[in-house]
Amino acid sequence: MPEEGPIRIVSNRLPVVLKRRRQRWEVEPGAGGLVQALRPILRDRGGAWIGWPGVTAETGDGWRPGLRSVSHSEGYELVPVVLDDSDVEGFYEGFANSIVWPLFHGFPDRCSFDASFFASYGRVNQKFTHAIADSHSDPGLLWIHDYHLFEVARRLRELGHQGPLAFFLHIPFPSVENFAKLPWRESLLKDLLHFDLIGFQTRRDLRHFQQCLSLVGVHPDLPDSPAMQRFRDGDRSLWAGAFPIGMDFRDFAARSLSSDVSTRVHQLRHDLGSGKLLLGIDRLDYTKGLIHRLKAYEQALTVHPALREEVVYFQLVVPSRENVPEYRALKREFDRVVGRINGRFSTPRWRPIHYLYNRVDPVELSALYRLADVALVTPLRDGMNLVAKEYCASQTDDAGALILSEFAGAAEQLQDGALLVNPYDIHDTARAIYQALTMPPDERRRRMRLMRTTLAESDVFWWASSFLETALMPSASLVTQQTLPPPGADKPGHPA
Repeated sequence: MPEEGPIRIVSNRLPVVLKRRRQRWEVEPGAGGLVQALRPILRDRGGAWIGWPGVTAETGDGWRPGLRSVSHSEGYELVPVVLDDSDVEGFYEGFANSIVWPLFHGFPDRCSFDASFFASYGRVNQKFTHAIADSHSDPGLLWIHDYHLFEVARRLRELGHQGPLAFFLHIPFPSVENFAKLPWRESLLKDLLHFDLIGFQTRRDLRHFQQCLSLVGVHPDLPDSPAMQRFRDGDRSLWAGAFPIGMDFRDFAARSLSSDVSTRVHQLRHDLGSGKLLLGIDRLDYTKGLIHRLKAYEQALTVHPALREEVVYFQLVVPSRENVPEYRALKREFDRVVGRINGRFSTPRWRPIHYLYNRVDPVELSALYRLADVALVTPLRDGMNLVAKEYCASQTDDAGALILSEFAGAAEQLQDGALLVNPYDIHDTARAIYQALTMPPDERRRRMRLMRTTLAESDVFWWASSFLETALMPSASLVTQQTLPPPGADKPGHPA
């Protein structure tokens, strides 16, 4: 990686968790692949991480000393962007999660196109811009993350920022048919044109972005490439490419073999019985296809009665946005369908669905991954979906099988090993469930080895390194080199 000095990471949230216990604030390191990948890079190169600390102005400033202490111990600066309650309501719950989230996942009918949300989004992006401008005068790379901060590049340029600006979108980019429904579509696209590099999860997202830019008269100016494109807007040049995010493959594989996980696997086996285990792990969200998946499992039990009393479906649902009426309604519907299926098929010695609505610790998560014979990862739309990758990394004996939605970003990389399904097709998913449960051991191992090899080669550290190398590469080199292709992406037949 080129030695270009410190970098600054900007995301909606800082990589820490603030918790108030009694009269004291405690600061704990954040979890997740993004934090694990970027923390060592910031430690080595120096720089800052800028984001919202997760508390609002109304709570006071008692958390600041703890944040300064963590900054000192980590070796890079944590810069808080303080929001008030109205910011969180209009910017985060409003524009980000009531407009961008559903629109970009293909659910425009769920959008609330409220002009006050867009105004709040602009105010918060301006707060982030000032925090960035005030944090340091170093002209090194600024790497901005995700759909909360589309406007930051344009606002920084207006303040005279001349340094490189890179952006990565963790969620899907929508088709032009959906994006065109956004009342502020031209404003958002023109804001994105102020970045130097934009990274997407998949080539499909890159293609959608290219098509959407035609709405403002911007087109690629290089011969067509599925992995990297250059666009010109006046005297500015923007590169955009596909950089599929990975996870910490070695960490998940090693934890899967730990004694703590082995002990928990034996306990779970006793609790769930000796039959085969189907596993679903999802945050509570309408994009995850939870109801469709339940109905597909019900269809499999209906069409293949030999599966009854021989298979258990364990679904972990991680609570999310519990104060939002739409999410509360989704949970009620999920509970109702689980109850109906269990009522229809249960016997004195068998319950077809075991369901936990909670968060679990890393040991419990790895034990579930390791124990499961089949993972069901069937979102209606997903930027990547790291559950699919974490499951494969945890299958150290190559014995598991993965059923994966063709609308998950991970399908581009895992198509040769996973059973790809259209989650809207209940019968198709039911057939895949039966195929996965009855697949010969040799085929299971062959498929899982293919996926694990791909994931080991393209882990989260590969992703961060390849993106940063591209962001810091001179434009003349980019013209000839373009970008590193995602492993397996240029094999024939990957989803369009």
